[in-house]
Amino acid sequence: MGVELEDTQQAPPSAESDRTATRDAGPPRVRGTGLAAGQQLGHFRIDRPLGAGGMGEVYLATDLALDRPVAIKVLPEEVARDPRRRERMIREARAQARVAHPNVGHMYFIGEEADRLYFAMEYVAGETLGERIAKGPMSLEAALGAIRSAALGLREAQKHGFTHRDVKPSNLMIDGHGVLKVLDFGLAAGESGVALDGPVAQTSLAGTPLYMAPEQARGEAVDHRADIYALGATLYHLVAGKPPFEADSVEQLFSLHASAARPAVPRTNRPRIQIRAIDALCSKMMASDPEQRFASYDDLLRAIELASVEQMRPAGFWARGVAMLIDLTLIAIVVAIGEAVAAGLRGDGGLRTTMPIVIPVLAIYTILCLVRWGRTAGKALIELEVAAIDTGKKPTFPRAIRRSVALFGVPIAVSVFDMKLGADLAGVATFLSMFGGVLLLLYASLRISAKRTVWDRASGTVVRYRR
Repeated sequence: MGVELEDTQQAPPSAESDRTATRDAGPPRVRGTGLAAGQQLGHFRIDRPLGAGGMGEVYLATDLALDRPVAIKVLPEEVARDPRRRERMIREARAQARVAHPNVGHMYFIGEEADRLYFAMEYVAGETLGERIAKGPMSLEAALGAIRSAALGLREAQKHGFTHRDVKPSNLMIDGHGVLKVLDFGLAAGESGVALDGPVAQTSLAGTPLYMAPEQARGEAVDHRADIYALGATLYHLVAGKPPFEADSVEQLFSLHASAARPAVPRTNRPRIQIRAIDALCSKMMASDPEQRFASYDDLLRAIELASVEQMRPAGFWARGVAMLIDLTLIAIVVAIGEAVAAGLRGDGGLRTTMPIVIPVLAIYTILCLVRWGRTAGKALIELEVAAIDTGKKPTFPRAIRRSVALFGVPIAVSVFDMKLGADLAGVATFLSMFGGVLLLLYASLRISAKRTVWDRASGTVVRYRR
């Protein structure tokens, strides 16, 4: 019987090490517990079976003490009878119970009865992402939102020393309130250097072949970047409607994940700009070399935000254009008044240098406003803000300078150079350079998902609607 590539499987226990593996020797053989409806384990009454896998059988049960539904996982006998593996599972379950996050299924209780070791966990009534995508690909924003929620939950687990090692659509469930929860930490283990009870080397094979990172398939040490890889494969599946790689055998699948070029995310009549952003996101998440993936969940979450129009809420051409026009008009009026006062003091009554002065003053004004408030008067009126990509906060002084130099540097240089040839020529040249900036803004608004212009990228900032 062939391997179900979507399943998590467990290899026979070894006397040398605690290993779980996905191999082509057949599906997992878990000795049935024979629990029947109405049977009790401690203060839990079994209602019905929910499923079974390599790490045990799961039942829907009722917590008689609190009168609430729970999920009961009964571990295989070979695990319960092995003191070393049994102690490890209990230690990790206790650590998992300390993870309190809305995107992580909660651990309630550890018990043992009639030689059965069992865990009582939060019962999540809803739909797994595996069930959702069986109906067809998800929308781009829904897929990004699901991966973002999963990353938040996995980040919290990592803080407590966990690497999940079996991230896949069927372990991500949307509850009745639309909240995604990461489930089944049955293969989780402490990360090297972030031990639950001393260092725990990640030298075991565990997971699901369709989503497994190459280093995990090779049995090498793994950390949170293996989960990021699996999240990337899951994101691809959610958007494309199928896993990134498919094969007839586990070995072939492992080889594809390790060395084959990942297929591009299919567009299928969806926005080309966002599809490209998601494709680039999948590429980095699924890099075969862990060093080339996102170094942290914070980096991943920022990248997801950039790819998601709903999360980023980037400002487009008209909003940014109107904001800039307001600022330009405001500064022009101030400069004109200043020139009028200066002309009156000189007694010549002329306004000779208004246009060349406006742009430098606008640049200085923009720097000061961004550093102080994160927005200019024009952007404040349109409810926009300028934020640093990596922090989400207002730009620092160096960033504000880089942004203003990239935005206004050419018009200022043209004006200064052409003032020697006459104010009229300087005005025309300044107008042409500003017109070029308008074209760059239009291009970014139409072609780039985050609508970041040249000056945005030069300073590491983004213009978005205020949070």
